Amino acid sequence: MTPNTRNVPWLAFSAVILFSAPSVAQQGTDPGSTGSGAGQPNQPQREAIFDKREQFVPPSRLSIQDTYVKQELTLSEAQARDQLTAVSVTPDGKVELLPPGDEAVKSLIDRVRQLNERGALPSVRAMLGAEEAGAAGQPGGTEAQQGANEDAGAFAQKSVPAESVIGADTRVQITNTTSYPFRTVGRIDIGCSGTLIGPRHVLTAGHCVYNIDNDQWYSQLSFSPGQNGGTRPYGKIGWSRAISVKGWTQNHQRNYDYAMIVLSSDIGQTTGWMGYGWKNPLPKYNVNIDGYPGDKPSGTMWHAFCGIDTVQTYRLYYACDTFGGMSGSKVHYFNSADNTRIIYGIHAYGVDSTGLNGATRITESVFNNLKSWKAKY
Repeated sequence: MTPNTRNVPWLAFSAVILFSAPSVAQQGTDPGSTGSGAGQPNQPQREAIFDKREQFVPPSRLSIQDTYVKQELTLSEAQARDQLTAVSVTPDGKVELLPPGDEAVKSLIDRVRQLNERGALPSVRAMLGAEEAGAAGQPGGTEAQQGANEDAGAFAQKSVPAESVIGADTRVQITNTTSYPFRTVGRIDIGCSGTLIGPRHVLTAGHCVYNIDNDQWYSQLSFSPGQNGGTRPYGKIGWSRAISVKGWTQNHQRNYDYAMIVLSSDIGQTTGWMGYGWKNPLPKYNVNIDGYPGDKPSGTMWHAFCGIDTVQTYRLYYACDTFGGMSGSKVHYFNSADNTRIIYGIHAYGVDSTGLNGATRITESVFNNLKSWKAKY
């Protein structure tokens, strides 16, 4: 069946646009094109042992490694290439390594050099690699330019208070899950959330596909786009490959907590998919987060909206209300003036020492990795 694409925003563009100039914010977006690949994958390295549990281990129970600015300043090109090397697994246990493209390595090294030029400031934000210049929204910008809430007509009842949210719970339930962009969001069988960013490509968190405590891949990775309670309007789609990077699977570093699930069919040709991008400096946009929190009725989709509080080199922090199960949810900016949506982060963490919830930021190197994975698989 040929999908109706008349009102699907992801078909509005056909090229990756990269801007890079000393006086202009650097950025890149992938609204739907595949981009260039990064060379042929190596032969399978070994047979994977799967973790067959039905619920992922939350980050609070994982031995995640944090890397601070002082350590980042010593990152060599070889180390950067190792961190960004993709590791993938198929359902039959075949593991492959895919070296990163030169673009991804160069962008990571460039970020380290920028940190080096700034110097390590003696503040918590600097220690974590915070963006200092241009982190606030552009002066004089409209609400639409700085990020609008998605159409309130798609929302149902307001949430009731929950203990694990920040202050009053402001989440709302999405009941019209077959409308765009909500139909691109789905529940992963392991208990996480994910978002289609290509015909068969689901963006999610690294800890939703790989358990670093036992160094095993999860096997329950089927994806149900637009799930609404017990209803799966587009069915449950099996997976053909899960991908993360050695920075997560081998080195267990929080900065590399992102992943992609490649589905066994092109369901995105029916649902559409979301665009994603990187921008440096990144304004403190108002952002939308949609996923499947574990404190709500099983399989129901919930929406959060708030402004970014802190922009760091590898992470974004915000006071949006979230709960376990929303790991892997997109963090996207919606410009209602031109109806464009760009994912800038992958929700990954609940409240930590910052008092805020957080996401893995889509940096230029993450962007280049995702683009190459889409092209390859």
